[in-house]
Amino acid sequence: MSRVVDPVLGLMRILLGGYRREITNMSWLFFDRFLRVLGNFLIGIAAARLLGPADYGGISYAQALTALMTLIASLGLNQVVVKRLIDHPLEATTTLGTAFTLQAVATGLTMVVALGVALLTRSDDSYAALIAILTISIVIRPTEVFRYWFEANVNARRAVIADNISFLISGTIKIAVLFLYRSVEAFAWTLVIEQLFGGICLCVAYRTDNSRPGRWHIDPATLWRLVVDTWPLFLSGLAVVIYMRIDQFVIMATHGAAETGIYAAAVRLSEIFYVLPTIVATSFFPRWQSMMAESSDQHQLAVRSTMTAMIAVSIAISLIMSVAAGPFVHLLYDARYDRAVPVLAIHIWTSVFVSMGILGNQWYLSHNLQSRTLLCTILGAVSNFAINLALVPSMGAVGGAIASLAAQIIATFLADAFSSRTRPLFLLKAHALFWPFEWLWRRVSRSAGTTH
Repeated sequence: MSRVVDPVLGLMRILLGGYRREITNMSWLFFDRFLRVLGNFLIGIAAARLLGPADYGGISYAQALTALMTLIASLGLNQVVVKRLIDHPLEATTTLGTAFTLQAVATGLTMVVALGVALLTRSDDSYAALIAILTISIVIRPTEVFRYWFEANVNARRAVIADNISFLISGTIKIAVLFLYRSVEAFAWTLVIEQLFGGICLCVAYRTDNSRPGRWHIDPATLWRLVVDTWPLFLSGLAVVIYMRIDQFVIMATHGAAETGIYAAAVRLSEIFYVLPTIVATSFFPRWQSMMAESSDQHQLAVRSTMTAMIAVSIAISLIMSVAAGPFVHLLYDARYDRAVPVLAIHIWTSVFVSMGILGNQWYLSHNLQSRTLLCTILGAVSNFAINLALVPSMGAVGGAIASLAAQIIATFLADAFSSRTRPLFLLKAHALFWPFEWLWRRVSRSAGTTH
């Protein structure tokens, strides 16, 4: 027993000693994400059961399209702005002011495009109304700049409080609307209300923060620097949304809303686990960035240990969910969603490679290899689209799940092996991926040797 407990206690001492601020920040982020993921998960289950596969597929399709538009409005500024705030803290006023202006302009243009898409949709198609309604939520996107400030200063508490006040209010409204009206259009309006409340609360959290910088300024040189630094991440994020959502578009086009609802129900159970690597990456990136400036060896060791632990957890979750996919689906949904069982058993394994990709993106950013992120992601998007076209027409939602998993493996793992600049990251990922199986093999072999 001591052989197991002592290393764990030692690891906790190291973490609490050297990463106390990051652990505290991660705890707040975990609380935030856990509450929001759990709440959205329960609301999603209620929506799926009360709306039925067809309407649930319709709102999921509209949300996927809106997610694409929201990504365009964000311009991929998040990591670049956070990095700049860390590297140049004295220039925070110009960084925040310029980033806010960029996002405001992008948001306006994106809303025009999104409304144009809705108008071009057939007039007798209810999905046009859903797209138009959800487009309104994009207007609040520039307030995300406040979150960048909190992330750069490893101060998630204020953002978490703001997010959860808005979430509790909007979540209550969602539940009431679902049970009272069972209308997909009314449910779409509650999603807009959630985003608007969130932006307002985030603005209040920033305005009441005594450590915030002074009056913001717009600087042309900073604007140009942000545009140059962010375009690879923007295009990469665009490709990510496409290759993570193209399956829903293809399923919708070939099999209709009901099959899309089946797929969306399974994906909802799978994607709740994507939040963990996001929390880890957000909390540890500032420290990794500082380590990179001090010692590349320390940076490499930190990335390796974090990725190994994160992927081991993801593999364990995937194994459990694959085996228990049937009971989970039957417990949470009704008989109309039985076809979601094999979809979940396959799609859950994307969480392993999503963890790999999210942590790997931080490594890219620390090494100024944002353009490599773009190349790898485009490869994944093209692969996913091609595999979806090949499998979805005949296999439906199951084909979409296989395509998503294959695309994640290509984009987040295999692609790094083909460049000498990213091969060190590929080796880190390979070690993290196979370490749990290697560890299990050693334990089994040691037990077998002891028995004999």
